[in-house]
Amino acid sequence: MGFTKAIELITASKRLKGDKALKLGLVDASVPRGYLGFKKEEFVEEILAGTLQERIAKQRKGIKWYEMLAPVKKLITCLARREIVKKTGGHYPAPLKALDVLEETLTMSVEEGSKVELDVFVPLATSEVSKNLITLFFTSEKLKKENFSKGEAKPIENVVVVGVGTMGSGIAWALAAKDIPVRLKARKMSSIAKAMAKMMQNFEAIKRRGRLNSREIGLKMDAVTHTTGVEGLSTMDMAIEAVSEERAIKEKVFEELETFMPKDAIIATNTSSLAITALTKKSKHPERFVGMHFFNPVAKMPLVEVIAGEKTSEDSIATVVQLAKKLGKTPIKVGECAGFLVNRILLPYLNESAKMFEEGESIERIDKILTDFGMPMGPFTLADEVGIDIGETVSSILYEAYGERMMPSPLLEQMSAKAWLGKKTGSGFYTHKGKKRSPNRELEMLRSSSIALEKNIILDRAMLIMVNEASRCLAEDVVDTAQYLDMAMVMGTGFPAFRGGLLRYADTLGIKEVVDRLNDLNETFGERFAPAKLLVEMAQKDQTFYGGV
Repeated sequence: MGFTKAIELITASKRLKGDKALKLGLVDASVPRGYLGFKKEEFVEEILAGTLQERIAKQRKGIKWYEMLAPVKKLITCLARREIVKKTGGHYPAPLKALDVLEETLTMSVEEGSKVELDVFVPLATSEVSKNLITLFFTSEKLKKENFSKGEAKPIENVVVVGVGTMGSGIAWALAAKDIPVRLKARKMSSIAKAMAKMMQNFEAIKRRGRLNSREIGLKMDAVTHTTGVEGLSTMDMAIEAVSEERAIKEKVFEELETFMPKDAIIATNTSSLAITALTKKSKHPERFVGMHFFNPVAKMPLVEVIAGEKTSEDSIATVVQLAKKLGKTPIKVGECAGFLVNRILLPYLNESAKMFEEGESIERIDKILTDFGMPMGPFTLADEVGIDIGETVSSILYEAYGERMMPSPLLEQMSAKAWLGKKTGSGFYTHKGKKRSPNRELEMLRSSSIALEKNIILDRAMLIMVNEASRCLAEDVVDTAQYLDMAMVMGTGFPAFRGGLLRYADTLGIKEVVDRLNDLNETFGERFAPAKLLVEMAQKDQTFYGGV
């Protein structure tokens, strides 16, 4: 199919539909499934007559003569290498090695090329990165079969989404995309109109990639209805609440839903930090309430945290798990605690980054060090995306629950007071103008000192504070296994998959080394770094998270 196209497919691990593969010359024939019975006879006849081979020879482009010229080949591989590094950060060696093999074997026979490929493949297949990715793959496969409940899932034919902001509209789109009729419920018609527009934007992005056409999108959006009152609630199988993270507002929504929805309807909340049991104290049927925490942006983030309250029924859990899977998400059941799993681990990371800035380190340097480590975006970029006000709210909830180690940086409160809420207001840790951004220089006046930290100190303060909290979550049975915790962090925060997850990273460092470094940080920066009991015990017994706790 040609050198350039082969590079694109191989280095990006692209999957093709049959008709696209046929067009590129990658396959000899492509037949719709329902036509195979009588088309295969025609295919066999073509082979016997020799006409198939003639047609394929004309169809296939093959390697063009100019692609074999050294300067052209070098230019193509140079551009491809630059694109691969841009997408992977250089953390995944396989695509770059594949490119090297393609360049070296372009004019070789299949036999000669295969030998070169084998020599390169073996060390890659046995590398630490490969082992980490394989472990994550098997964890992912295990989660596909995990039900997290002995109950019986109720079939969900339609869903009402209450609250249609960023999260609500994203959840509604995820439902509509899987052909589940969805009803949008909000106080204002203008909010519903904005939500519908956001849903269409998501569909249009898929249309541009050639995966949906206008007719298919129209059919999906036709199943989206709306209300500013209670119309239609009596026919709904399930509600997903996605209003603001305020207990009083959520309780009022739950009261209305219980009044007008069927008694056996499931009511899920997208709360990111509030305890389900406390939210449903006034409920007449707490057994049908369950946490279903999606991550932003819903269209891209695959994780859904499933949280049961004290009285949540097994059937309710089973129903939410099944629905999450139907939406193409990966559900992981987590214990009921402030912040649940991912936010409880992630907030100390964001908070510690803010403290390092307050001490005098630069926003750009901290963000760069952590993206170089493999995080998809730096902590300040992430905070601006999420919203400083939301970060402040969740931080306060965690501080109330866990005390001093979760004390929020005063910087967040000061920024909220100045309406520096991140991307949505144009100013946060960065100043945002369209797609361009630059550090918010006005933040300088909120600093308490001016120091420069060593790179390893920045990394340890950001990463090990998460490892510490993750070990507490494991000890408290917030999540079943280290593998599930790591998968949640990879899927919920984008923690670098090539490192295998947060606890796998701790194992790579060595638990004793982690404890020693935490003790050093504890002496220098404060008691929030005091090693968790589980880590200390593991270090004493020379244990690892993946070798058994």
